[in-house]
Amino acid sequence: MREVYYCPSRTYGACGSRAQSANLASLSCVHIQVWGNGNRGVIVQLIMKYITAFVLAVSVGAAGTAHADAFKPSRSKQVELGMQAADQIRKKQHVLPDYDQRVRLVRRVGSRLLRTMDTHNLPWKFSFDVIDSKEVNAFALPGGPTFIYTGLLDKLETEDELAGVMGHEMTHVFKEHWAQQYASTQKRELGIGLLLGVLHANSAFQNLGSLVDVLEQTKYSRSEESQADEGGFQKMTAAGYNPEGMADVFRMFERQKQGGSSPAFLADHPSDASRVLRIEGMIHTSNRSYPPQTPLRMTE
Repeated sequence: MREVYYCPSRTYGACGSRAQSANLASLSCVHIQVWGNGNRGVIVQLIMKYITAFVLAVSVGAAGTAHADAFKPSRSKQVELGMQAADQIRKKQHVLPDYDQRVRLVRRVGSRLLRTMDTHNLPWKFSFDVIDSKEVNAFALPGGPTFIYTGLLDKLETEDELAGVMGHEMTHVFKEHWAQQYASTQKRELGIGLLLGVLHANSAFQNLGSLVDVLEQTKYSRSEESQADEGGFQKMTAAGYNPEGMADVFRMFERQKQGGSSPAFLADHPSDASRVLRIEGMIHTSNRSYPPQTPLRMTE
């Protein structure tokens, strides 16, 4: 008989305090007894059935708590982690000072978007900063800290384009997309770790399983990206911006692709052409007229 212990921490097959850091302290270690040295395929099937039942039981057991998925970080935890990560970014990256005109621009647009949103009962703590880098990128951390790269600002022509980008990133926060990705990753780690423990997989393979989850955790699904497009559309139009600006951003990205310099962060996103068509469809469906786009200006 072989006995396997597994705790859903970052270290596969090991119980310990690291489960606390993964925000999964409510989960106890799994203890499985595997009899004999029989066919591994049969063992795998049995273990996968157990994993499915265990994950389902944990999720159902959490249904009466503040957040239904026991693997998903709470909103307060998302804010805490986001602020910690933002502090690290400000220390390691060249973040422009408050008085820089580009920072004032981004914060002005961010504040205008926020004024249209009901955040009274939400814990999000939005902040808006600019990273001095040629990289064409933008992202929002869980909880609200949002960063725009100068490389992207240099490509934009109107405030409406910037509002589309920022509204998209802010929607990731409101929809808690990072927390959902984290929960999915933890469930996979639970299954992979338990399975690797039973099969006595070597350490190299265990590290590979961990690396896959780390990479997955940094990406949003195409469905989540589409949700962020929709949310960005709603936020920017509510703030009085022209949604053609959002479509123009993706037209610009499409031109970059044709020139062989597509931004890396677009690798898993829906195609730019399909996003333009979708945005144009939303504009048509809204049956509204919008003001002309406002050229970027760095001063108030």
